[in-house]
Amino acid sequence: QLRRLRLAAESSRQVAVSPEDVEKAWQEFCRQHRADPASGAPVPRDFAPCTPEEMKAAVARDLRIARWKQEIFGPHAREHFDQRKPELDRVVYSMIRVRDLGVARELWFRLKENEASFAELAPRYTAGHELHTSGLLGPTAFGAMHPALASHLRAADEGKLLKPLQVAEWFLVARVEKFLPAEFDRQMQNAMVEELCQQWLDTKLDEAA
Repeated sequence: QLRRLRLAAESSRQVAVSPEDVEKAWQEFCRQHRADPASGAPVPRDFAPCTPEEMKAAVARDLRIARWKQEIFGPHAREHFDQRKPELDRVVYSMIRVRDLGVARELWFRLKENEASFAELAPRYTAGHELHTSGLLGPTAFGAMHPALASHLRAADEGKLLKPLQVAEWFLVARVEKFLPAEFDRQMQNAMVEELCQQWLDTKLDEAA
């Protein structure tokens, strides 16, 4: 992380920031850390034993890095988002996981015939952490799931009960509750800029090594 920070700081060295912008960033830094803008006290734990001048220099450095990221990687953020969108889309789903196919089929049948609900069956049968949420999971990004489960859910319609799926040693019974497509808002734009920056830093550090 230190090597990454040094490389980013060196790369952003020529980015101009005004004294007014630095002061605004310093005021926000002190607000977040509940420090006095005049003295910098109490010094945040992560900055001990820095002086107020050193902390303010770090704030200015971080401001330059943030602007450098937007200048260099911001123009490519939308394209990166479009490429990543299938993994960034999220889903809310209900699921029960068991180790026996026969049990999975029996649970699937009971759910299909409306003899019981996920909320009733999950606490009794599931072996995963959905035990504590009545079988309800998410919102979860498709990219954060096992590929087989992600493909299984993505191909379904909302509200459709899916037939048991084997993933490793588990048999899963699942139902899609709601799809939540990723949107390219300001927060997502910043996330894509950060991803692109980290990829660039990885490449540069690998080349240096």
